[in-house]
Amino acid sequence: MPFDREAALRKAEKLLRQGRLDLAIAEYRAVIEDQPTDWNTANTLGDLYVRVGQIEKAVAEYIRFADHLAGEGFLPKAVALYRKILKIKPDEEHAMWHLAGISARQGLLVDARANFVSLAERRRARGDTRGEAEVRVCLGDLDGADLQTRLAGARARVELGETKAAVERLKVAAAELQDKGRAADALR
Repeated sequence: MPFDREAALRKAEKLLRQGRLDLAIAEYRAVIEDQPTDWNTANTLGDLYVRVGQIEKAVAEYIRFADHLAGEGFLPKAVALYRKILKIKPDEEHAMWHLAGISARQGLLVDARANFVSLAERRRARGDTRGEAEVRVCLGDLDGADLQTRLAGARARVELGETKAAVERLKVAAAELQDKGRAADALR
């Protein structure tokens, strides 16, 4: 017998009105299992998980939805969801990474830098040197990055085994410094 989405949603809404959140969650979960791309239901399910204190499950639903939105090019909606995730779980690295990347693509460099810096600090604190290096590369590649940040990004590329790319970044930085009349800095 085919799954009746409308009946399941009606039942879930009735259970919500009755305050039977666990049973409502089960109904919404059944809808998602039958139709994984029912994004409105996924968002509702995430909200219910937050209400009952199941933050990890809420984050998982929101990430799935936000990643889909970002992949489809709905960046403002994806940004809103990533921010929602960080509001309920401030240390969620997946959300930080994607929010920083979207912000960089949109030219929101202050937001991008803030998220990348937070992410780098988290990775450094737990001893994830490779992960931190990946973030330093992104920071060094941001438009308007200062010389120290760009150099740190180039060094991070070397740590990641991307020597050729690091040399190219250093050449570009040196050329820009030369153009600005800073030959000593370019040589360094």
